[in-house]
Amino acid sequence: MKTKVVCLRPKDDFDRVNVTFPESFDVHFFQEYDEDLVAQACVDADFIMAPSPFPPITAKIISGARSLKLIQLTGSGFDTVDLHAADEAEIPVANCPGQNSKTVAQLTFITIGALNRGIIEADIETKKGNFQEVRKKLEREGMYEFENLNLGLLGIGLIGKEMAKIGAFFGLNLYYYDILRLSPEQEREFKVTFVGFKELLKVSDIVSIHLPINESTKKLLGREEFALMKPNAILINTSRGAIIDDEALIHVLKSKRLKGAALDAFDPEPLPREHPFLLLDPEIKKRLIFTPHIGGSTRQSFRRMFQEAINNLLRVLKGERPKYVVNLRQD
Repeated sequence: MKTKVVCLRPKDDFDRVNVTFPESFDVHFFQEYDEDLVAQACVDADFIMAPSPFPPITAKIISGARSLKLIQLTGSGFDTVDLHAADEAEIPVANCPGQNSKTVAQLTFITIGALNRGIIEADIETKKGNFQEVRKKLEREGMYEFENLNLGLLGIGLIGKEMAKIGAFFGLNLYYYDILRLSPEQEREFKVTFVGFKELLKVSDIVSIHLPINESTKKLLGREEFALMKPNAILINTSRGAIIDDEALIHVLKSKRLKGAALDAFDPEPLPREHPFLLLDPEIKKRLIFTPHIGGSTRQSFRRMFQEAINNLLRVLKGERPKYVVNLRQD
């Protein structure tokens, strides 16, 4: 009998990066998410494979899956899975950490550069024929190189470390805050200085978020925190949307308390068409970059993530413990 895999990604995702499942697998691909249909398909499934950002893998899906051996995510996040339900059913949940760290860090620096140099407004206005006008405006307001700016990293996990490597190359002053401080040896290796959370907000020209979402990080950045930041600072979030209080961010943007922001993650996702971010004044939007959670979405990173996810399914079939389990206490 073949191994049944319910995959909440379309087959095209795997075909594009030349990753194939073993012939012994019977893979049921879902192009669109419907909780009832997924739950029905999972009743006799051996594995669930899904993206990290969405869709949700709910208690209804998990509790009805009688043969489930593993819920495998193809990214580093796992907040879309009802971990309590998985624990109750004694089903391990695994992610694929580190496979897209460089990818996310690269996108982060692309957006930092675009905001620091006013590229969004420059592009819009130059295409309108306002070449000289926008050039003078940007020179008057100030455009900045990376060197000697203060980059504050909220989170120094795998992505945060990649950020530090790139930042050191560009000559940024690197600060970080994390509940788990690096060793002195690691701080020297990555050329980073540990500071408190509020101090990081105060000293940073750029604040880049690289934290997981949990009860302690939800709406971590609100009005009080934004008030601590420099008025010409830049905010980057390639992590999870719920870490930021959206209303507070809109307030500081309208009051010109931030130079700009780049968001690759939102709450909820997909971003609703009526979301307040999309209703902002066009002049404010010139200081914003919105991308649809594509920080880790390159062909190379997808290939790494998909292959590592499949390898984890094969480990389980061999009777081995899966790697990167995020629930169920491991002895």
